[in-house]
Amino acid sequence: MSVSSTGFLPKSILAAPTTSTATLTPKPAQTAEQKFLEYAKMTPAERMHAQMLAELGVTEDQFKAMSPADQQKIEDKIRDMIKKQVDNGSEKRAGLITDKSV
Repeated sequence: MSVSSTGFLPKSILAAPTTSTATLTPKPAQTAEQKFLEYAKMTPAERMHAQMLAELGVTEDQFKAMSPADQQKIEDKIRDMIKKQVDNGSEKRAGLITDKSV
């Protein structure tokens, strides 16, 4: 009987370690204020893109490090997600808009 540990460990832990010096230098920790200001400076399109990446489990740094072909695949997934949201949100919902002129 064989037991696999891939079901409960994140893939990042199971990946082979890299020895590149670029990956060994940690990013300085951001304060909550810095994170907020960074988010506040984003355009609505950038916020939506970041949110969709998060839903796909990809960070902005990971996205930038991908090959152009992989980036295009992610962009296609994001485009499909937006289309689904638009399609689901286009239904009229009772009470959303009320005409009080009558």
